[in-house]
Amino acid sequence: MSSATVPMPLPTMARNRRPDASVLLALPLLVYFLIFVLAPQIVLLAMSVRGQDGVFTAANFGRALSDPMTYGVLFGTLRLGVYATLATILAGFPYALAMVSVGPRLRSAMLLLVILPLLVSAIVRTFGWLVTLGNQGPINALLLWLGWIDHPIRILFTESAVVIGLTQIELPMMVLALYTVLSRVDGSLAMASRSLGAGYWRTFVQVLLPLSVPGLIGGAALVFASAVGAFVSQTILGGGGLLYMPMYIYQQSILNQDWGFAAALAVILMITVSAIIFAGTVLARRSQGYIHG
Repeated sequence: MSSATVPMPLPTMARNRRPDASVLLALPLLVYFLIFVLAPQIVLLAMSVRGQDGVFTAANFGRALSDPMTYGVLFGTLRLGVYATLATILAGFPYALAMVSVGPRLRSAMLLLVILPLLVSAIVRTFGWLVTLGNQGPINALLLWLGWIDHPIRILFTESAVVIGLTQIELPMMVLALYTVLSRVDGSLAMASRSLGAGYWRTFVQVLLPLSVPGLIGGAALVFASAVGAFVSQTILGGGGLLYMPMYIYQQSILNQDWGFAAALAVILMITVSAIIFAGTVLARRSQGYIHG
């Protein structure tokens, strides 16, 4: 009898040694994260715990946490972020709902209107608001023409001006985050709710709002983190009368050359913002489960 040779499969370990394609695709992103995100954070943390003589010290954090000015500036910065986030939600949610409710052609036009501002630098848009909100700007001119005011009102160089500018700058991120989630919602759910006697408001609160929580979380996190660190918009629209953490850090590092104290302020801001975003995410997901449950 002749015996046939059965081909032996390659060893499992030899096959597993081949790198996965997804790992190779993610490698450039990992390298970018390590060099441009993680490494600067490590350097910043090292600077915050280094004294004038180069030795390890916690004096910079002690000085920052014992100074009432730090808390005042930090609170004002966080308040600005909350205002900008709420404003983008109020403006972005109806727009995102309208986008998923209209036909394809109008939806494409509305999406284009959202994306177009992203092609213009935030600095250019901020200077546009500098002109628009000024005493001689179109807003005051319109109010004077309507007879609602007798003289130009002061809008520029106030916190309201900063919120207005940041809302317009950050609005595309909120709209895109909400639209991505709302476009996946089955339209028959809202129709079923209406057919069972629920009004528009009840359908929105009990059907659409819970399903849009992931988009709200993502959009709010992006807008809040970006708003509290918007150095250019805060400085130009706020003027010299308003002081936020980015400008405070700039003053301590560039003007006073106190790099350790500035790094400690930056670390405090970063930790505070991260904690707020994390807590907000947890609370939002728990409330989503409560609504569904």
